[in-house]
Amino acid sequence: MAAPDVVVIGAGLAGCSVAWHLAPHRSVLLLEQGEQPGAEASAHNAGMVRRLGEDPYERLLAARTAEWLEDPGEDWADREPSRRTGALLGLTRDPAHLHDAVAHLRSRGIAVQRCDRPGDLAPALEGSPLSTCWYLPDERVADAWSLVDGFLAGARRHAARIRCDVQVLGLRRDGDRVSGVETDDGRIDAGAVVLAGGAWSGPLAAGIGLRRPLVPIRRTLLQTAPHPLSAPAHPWCWVDDEGLYARPEGGGWMVSSCDEVVDVPAPGPGSRGPVPDLPRARAADRLTRLMPALADARFVGGWTGLRTFAPDRRPVLGADPDAPGLWWAAGLGGFGVTCSYAVGEAVASWMRGEELGWLAPDAVSPGRPMYSTMLIRPTGDLHDAVVARAR
Repeated sequence: MAAPDVVVIGAGLAGCSVAWHLAPHRSVLLLEQGEQPGAEASAHNAGMVRRLGEDPYERLLAARTAEWLEDPGEDWADREPSRRTGALLGLTRDPAHLHDAVAHLRSRGIAVQRCDRPGDLAPALEGSPLSTCWYLPDERVADAWSLVDGFLAGARRHAARIRCDVQVLGLRRDGDRVSGVETDDGRIDAGAVVLAGGAWSGPLAAGIGLRRPLVPIRRTLLQTAPHPLSAPAHPWCWVDDEGLYARPEGGGWMVSSCDEVVDVPAPGPGSRGPVPDLPRARAADRLTRLMPALADARFVGGWTGLRTFAPDRRPVLGADPDAPGLWWAAGLGGFGVTCSYAVGEAVASWMRGEELGWLAPDAVSPGRPMYSTMLIRPTGDLHDAVVARAR
């Protein structure tokens, strides 16, 4: 079998999006270490498409993806990858925290409204002690599995191949150029390699002497029993400066206290973990204090999952300046769903030698200057940040 033009490592949202965008133009082989695509970080998120974020470049990626989700095309003809619910993002102590983000989105024509009575729009916020609240009527909830399935369907329609249960052991170099991968099933040559392996991307780069600091951070997501305020059309809600979000799901709520714990995964698949007692207790306390209308919600399950960040919390995308032939689609943090389409569009466009009018490559380059440490938020509260060393 002929060597592919491009090997994409990781069949999560980022890798599948890159493959979907590239497949009409290049021969693509997608490698996944687990038994099925989309089962690592992509499967562990709450599915909220959030444009009102802290980083301006992440906002550009989010805005582009949200626009596409309004009409994703034929590969989603028999599935609904997202639905419009609206969202409310509130602050209790720092009213200026998202001011620049609001201005940025408004300048792009995205509806962001100040909301003085959030309980009128979202009963879950009735009685919440918010000092500021922003309402985004067009925000969405997306289903990661539907997105992955559609990306794969389109990529396969253009003859892309996917292999699961394949462990990538290292990158191959021919001189300075990355020329393929070594796997537990043998060597695969390729014209280019895309690192879209989430928490496993940094160690693979380190194997050829590249230090690209990425920090895998574990977060807890909880599920509640059915609750009377839960409804599919209820907006998702986020108290951003203290760290608490809730969105309706299956008649109950998905809730997180936005906890962050550095946790480097072992080689091989399986990053989902059990729920620790402390984040569960913290989430219950914050619901009582910040969303009292949900104080009676009862937790019945949940999990922890990994999200991977660069120290500046900005995605790592594009060509590696120190390793020709190596490309990145990593460091998406908790924005894998939110930025999925645009990440693939950006990386695939740059690989074809095309420019984007809305995103500059140097802003998200893997070779940009980065700190060797980053601030993490163990409790999810912006005021409780501590220093963690990037690997």
